[in-house]
Amino acid sequence: MKLLEVMELSNGLRVEFWDESRPVAGDRWYVGLRAVVPVRIPLERTSHNSGEGILMMREALGEEACYQRLMERHFIPRDEVPSALGEMKENFLANSLGYLSHEQFPKRFLVAKSRELEKRKALGGDYLHKLLEELRRPEPGQHSSPGSGIEEQEEKTAS
Repeated sequence: MKLLEVMELSNGLRVEFWDESRPVAGDRWYVGLRAVVPVRIPLERTSHNSGEGILMMREALGEEACYQRLMERHFIPRDEVPSALGEMKENFLANSLGYLSHEQFPKRFLVAKSRELEKRKALGGDYLHKLLEELRRPEPGQHSSPGSGIEEQEEKTAS
């Protein structure tokens, strides 16, 4: 997983684009683009974040929860990977930029995920753990195989 770009949003947040592409067979590739928007989890309590879910998030995740969206395409020829990544990024921005840039997005995102955590806690630990993992910042290499990303493969081929 390789960081491709970081874009600042009008509400002070940023969206990160991560390349999770990797070869699958011959010159065919799995093309994955992950958009990540980190949202700071506030320490102070307000009427919007006083629930148990916010406390669970803060305890499990630390200072931030991440909105994430994974876009995928399968069996793409190697020479079309860069254009596929570009198309996925442009489609994501066309469909999500207004939503993610809204000044109320961080608060609404945290409130919604807090409520969802509280509901999942009642269902059991496995359900709670799954949502917390979805909110956790991905680490390079977490969602991909070693050497993934089109640039890393091109560097290996050139060597």
